[in-house]
Amino acid sequence: MVNKLIAGIAEAIRKGFPTATHKIYTEKTEQGIQKPCFFILCVSQWYDAKLRDRFRLDASFDIHYFPKLGNAENWDTAETLRSLLEWITIDGNLIRGSSINYKIEDGILHFFIDYNLNMTQKAGTYEYMEEVKVYGKVSKTGR
Repeated sequence: MVNKLIAGIAEAIRKGFPTATHKIYTEKTEQGIQKPCFFILCVSQWYDAKLRDRFRLDASFDIHYFPKLGNAENWDTAETLRSLLEWITIDGNLIRGSSINYKIEDGILHFFIDYNLNMTQKAGTYEYMEEVKVYGKVSKTGR
């Protein structure tokens, strides 16, 4: 599911930043990045089982932006990312981002966003009870 979220984030970024001018990386590269560019990193996932076949998946992302010019470009990009990534599309479904915040460290924009999904696992076959016998009696007091 995280790969689908990364693809959805990349697709949303593409709406505001064309391929010709901004490259998107999803894997770490040692050297040779072309600025300006984005790097999408899933920093954590949290899985919480619910009743039966339901579960909740919380995924936190840090989207790095490497500017060509400087901090003014970073702040403009942060505002654009906020509007682009608030809603992303995964398998035709809209998913809303939450806990949006951003900061600049060492000239690199760090844009943080969480995506929280309530999901169900694929339903398997269940074996049902064929027959049940209940033995019991009522006391004389009726309780």
